[in-house]
Amino acid sequence: MKKRVKTNLEYFVFLIPSLILFVFCVIYPFLSGIHLAFTDWNGIAPTYNYVGLDNFIQLFSDKQVLEPLKNTLIYGFGVTIANNIIALTLASVLSKKFRGQAFFKTIFFIPLSISVVLASFVWRYIFANLLNGITGQSLLGAKSTVLVGIIIISLWNNLGSNTMIYIAGLAGIPKDYEEAAMIDGAGLLQRFRYITIPMLMPSFSICITLTLTSSLREFGLVLAATGGGPAGSSETFALLIYNYMFKYSRAGYAQAVSLVFMVVLVAIGLLLNRYFRNREVEA
Repeated sequence: MKKRVKTNLEYFVFLIPSLILFVFCVIYPFLSGIHLAFTDWNGIAPTYNYVGLDNFIQLFSDKQVLEPLKNTLIYGFGVTIANNIIALTLASVLSKKFRGQAFFKTIFFIPLSISVVLASFVWRYIFANLLNGITGQSLLGAKSTVLVGIIIISLWNNLGSNTMIYIAGLAGIPKDYEEAAMIDGAGLLQRFRYITIPMLMPSFSICITLTLTSSLREFGLVLAATGGGPAGSSETFALLIYNYMFKYSRAGYAQAVSLVFMVVLVAIGLLLNRYFRNREVEA
């Protein structure tokens, strides 16, 4: 028992530097800034007044949040659905043995190493020049297509991580199950529905939860690609908070909005994680 405790303490010592950085860079700023949500601080002045729950009350009657909320939901669910469907399809193909398998895995994973800012600039050029002759205009330049454009950029930039997770999940499915199902006469779709999907629940839990929560709080890609334009048609909730903080000088209100947004994201993440965990099966 003592040896086990000693071993755990030794492991914990290596976590101390990371924990210190996490506390001072994340936990402390977060906790010290909560009270600003109850003030009228403009982000610059050294003084501010406490306004109680006024910022939160205004949030739920503020019509300016409706458009960013709609854009965020369309973008978040669009990216999540498309990313996971394409990633699972690619993983199913790349899990098969064929010539050049490692090369194609690398090709799909490389965009993940590129920053969202660089990816945005590259795709802005592609949309404005290479695809302009096909579509007639840049996807990022029209209100009706701008969300489609940034969804494409996100898929290209982030598809690799989910693909690799699904490949690992598929590799962990015992071959005996597939062989037994084939002997019983189960077709490809039946094996996928009754064997592959239930056995991939841990992968679904990771990929869908992380993809949805990260896309709902997307900021950098939208800022670099469109800045929220044209005419606010691609402004997301995270970008709205940024604008209230730095553009409109309403830091107190921005902090209130960000706190409510954080609670919603945490709730979504916990509910999704619980949903998929309850449907996991033992291999």
